[in-house]
Amino acid sequence: MEGGRLEGEGALNARDARAFVFDLDGTLATIPVDWEAVRTRLKAITGSAEEFRPIFPTIGRVIEADPKLERPVFDVIDGFEWTAVPKALLYEGAFRLLSGLASRATVSLVTMQGRRSAEKVLEMYDLKRLFSSVFTREDSLDRAQQVKMAIEAMKADADKTLFVGDRLNDLNAAKELGIPFVLVRTHGSDPEEPVPVYHSLAEFAAAVL
Repeated sequence: MEGGRLEGEGALNARDARAFVFDLDGTLATIPVDWEAVRTRLKAITGSAEEFRPIFPTIGRVIEADPKLERPVFDVIDGFEWTAVPKALLYEGAFRLLSGLASRATVSLVTMQGRRSAEKVLEMYDLKRLFSSVFTREDSLDRAQQVKMAIEAMKADADKTLFVGDRLNDLNAAKELGIPFVLVRTHGSDPEEPVPVYHSLAEFAAAVL
């Protein structure tokens, strides 16, 4: 990624971005929710044959088929998340990156965490003040819709907004919206798709600050 240039659809220089949308878990921090235990519990309370992989799109289908399951399903996830919050860790360089960006651009957050848990993590690391808006699963279970909400809340131009995530689901959301995207690979291997990849938040900061 020479000079912070983002190639492909919606290409722009990273330093020219006027708004940023960040994912939380896996991109800025790690929240050690026991997702296997969550899946086991969800199968028990819903009676579903679904494996809940990926978890949130599956939840969306299950709730659509039986709306009365919405509250018990999210009560389960909320409980597991709240237990994990005290062990949440911010990735090295996250605060410096976000504070630097917030001084010259508008920054928003999207997450599939619940609002209570997400805001607690932000408060723990003094990050809440750096985001102009936060969209959680209570707002939408669809990542593209969350990002669209963030762009609209920031009153930003989509082609000048950079979405930063850690999963192919994030990349697919960016493609759906036709906006620039970078992947911060905090886990796993580089994707085969031709997408800009940074291997740490410090590496990404060097391209945008």
